[in-house]
Amino acid sequence: MTTRTRSFSRTLVAAAAATAPVMALAPAAQAAPAPAPVPRTPLTPATPLLPAIEVPAAPFTMLPTLPTVETTVTRVVSVPVANVRSGPSTAHGVVGTKTSGTTVRGVISTNGWLKISATEFMAPSVLSTPASTGSVTQYVTAAVGNVRSGPGLGYGVVGTRTRGTEVRGSWVDGWLSMGGGQFISSTILSSTDPDGGSGGGGSDVGGTSVTRWVTTAANVRSGPSTSYSIVGSRQAGAQVSGPLSSNGWLRIADGQFISPGVLTATDPGGSGGGGGETATVTRWVSATVANVRSGPSTSYGVVGTRVAGTEVSGTVSTNGWLRMSASQWMAPTVLTSTPPASAPAPAPTPPPTVTPPPSGTTPLRQAVLETAKRYVGYPYVLYGTPPEAFDCSSYTWWVYQQNGVNIPRTVRDQKAMVTRVTDPQPGDLVFYDDFYHVSLYAGDGKVYEALNPSAGVRYGDPVTTRIWFGRLPGM
Repeated sequence: MTTRTRSFSRTLVAAAAATAPVMALAPAAQAAPAPAPVPRTPLTPATPLLPAIEVPAAPFTMLPTLPTVETTVTRVVSVPVANVRSGPSTAHGVVGTKTSGTTVRGVISTNGWLKISATEFMAPSVLSTPASTGSVTQYVTAAVGNVRSGPGLGYGVVGTRTRGTEVRGSWVDGWLSMGGGQFISSTILSSTDPDGGSGGGGSDVGGTSVTRWVTTAANVRSGPSTSYSIVGSRQAGAQVSGPLSSNGWLRIADGQFISPGVLTATDPGGSGGGGGETATVTRWVSATVANVRSGPSTSYGVVGTRVAGTEVSGTVSTNGWLRMSASQWMAPTVLTSTPPASAPAPAPTPPPTVTPPPSGTTPLRQAVLETAKRYVGYPYVLYGTPPEAFDCSSYTWWVYQQNGVNIPRTVRDQKAMVTRVTDPQPGDLVFYDDFYHVSLYAGDGKVYEALNPSAGVRYGDPVTTRIWFGRLPGM
């Protein structure tokens, strides 16, 4: 800003001050005027409150004490036969028994005894907790076990299972229910494979190949247990090789397994323990009827018979058995190296004599006995097809069929058809109290019967005295 400009500004300020009016200050003690009142909007009257409702107090009531809920548990009998007592200690009397595998339910008393009912108790030492409430897996321990139509020996046989067979189901009164009306007794079952397997198969042990021989006609399965499907078979005497799985099954190829129960490490030809073969020799049968087996010991199945005086040839293994072919063997105890003596010159033919039939026989009964005698020495095969082989009931059925008498095919149905008698006559049927079997009464306390694979069809004494006799209609 220039000097001239500053001078002009001071002149204007002075002039303004001279012309401004003088304002009088209010006395300090004078109160300030009251402010004008602020207009207010009137409030809406509040809604009047409802009168209070008095609710009478409910009288205090004690809630009832709920009863204690006793939890039901399930147990399985773990001993062959367990006592059921009238109270929870051994001081109480025995009122019944339960067999191994029977499922029982109840509540646990304070001392651990299981209360099945008001008068039935079982000790904890004879019970075990079931592995599961559903299906269980077991293995057959008997060589051949019967499958029945219900949980008891009174039910009919509807099939069989062989040793080592894996079966599944649930327990019913000591019997394993496999479904479809099929039951098998706990007395011939085990939770472990009797041949040492784990039951579920497994990997190969070491992968080392071994050689085995088939002891009887055997199934080949797609995996290492009987739960796998059948994909083929091998005949007795067949040589098979492969690694062993962890449960003992032999893997002969991918997807092909054979059970250890039908194999042997002994070569039926002799090199595995039966002995090396020698030159061909000739022998003659010295027993009345001798069995021919599929291998060189009595553990092999019967595949035929030879009668006394029959000439047989083959090689002798070091255990003495005569090998007539790859699947035909005879024991040294039924053979001789001495040929039968030449028959003397025939004497003049005597007049014919008539052998009187056993007391009480009729022409029909006599014909039945003659037919039964004709098949002595034939092999026993379960569910065998007559006349090549028989089991007990097919033998009696076949004998009667050949003489025009129609009877049922099974033991159960034959029992149902007969009338029990105490004066047995030749040709009557014989039944057994202790096992499932039938034979034909021959008179003089003897029977004709298809007994088992070792004996085949035979004539002799009944194998037990606990028998009863049944007579067919019309006999």
